[in-house]
Amino acid sequence: MTPQERKANTESRLKELNIRINTDLPMIVTEDEVNIRSAANIAKRILILTYLNIVVLAESFRGEVVASLKNKGLWDDVSGNEKLLLLKAALTEQDKIFISWQAEATWMLLWVINKVEITDLPTLECDINEILKLLPSFQDGPETFIESATSRPTSEILDMLDIIYRLHWATSDAETNEEPIPADLNAGVIHERHYALNWVTRIVDKWDEDMVDK
Repeated sequence: MTPQERKANTESRLKELNIRINTDLPMIVTEDEVNIRSAANIAKRILILTYLNIVVLAESFRGEVVASLKNKGLWDDVSGNEKLLLLKAALTEQDKIFISWQAEATWMLLWVINKVEITDLPTLECDINEILKLLPSFQDGPETFIESATSRPTSEILDMLDIIYRLHWATSDAETNEEPIPADLNAGVIHERHYALNWVTRIVDKWDEDMVDK
């Protein structure tokens, strides 16, 4: 599918759902141009994000989580901001909210490596407990989960990116104009899913690198 066809298909679908579109939004990257991250790297990012969420659920596990990430070869893949959060004496409420929201990005990444299905519009938040059921605990070895990860076809990933990109505009436009968000869409969920897909397609180079000094 060409970028023009993908854009037209998404816009047609959104019109049917009575979701505002912006025809001036550009097309996304082509299948030939995009460089999808490896399934193994995506699996590692899922583990890191989820184990960080475990610290939010129970800060008493912080030391074990950090030790596990180091002992199991994942520490080098932890972002600078994540290391700051993991090594803080105590997380603030803002830290906890920031980390918790990234469960939505994790759910999107799980879709990319064929661990979950996403067919509905992003209206509801995911359940961190459902994510935990899909992953090895931080005490167990991550090798099987990483090695078994397989990526969806590039065309399927770009189809998802295209619709999330245009839904992100629709929700942002509604918020800017102080209008109801259409179709019960969840702006926070869409933001996190969009970020995850931008990282998968390397539109974003390094995970939350802009957050290191915040």
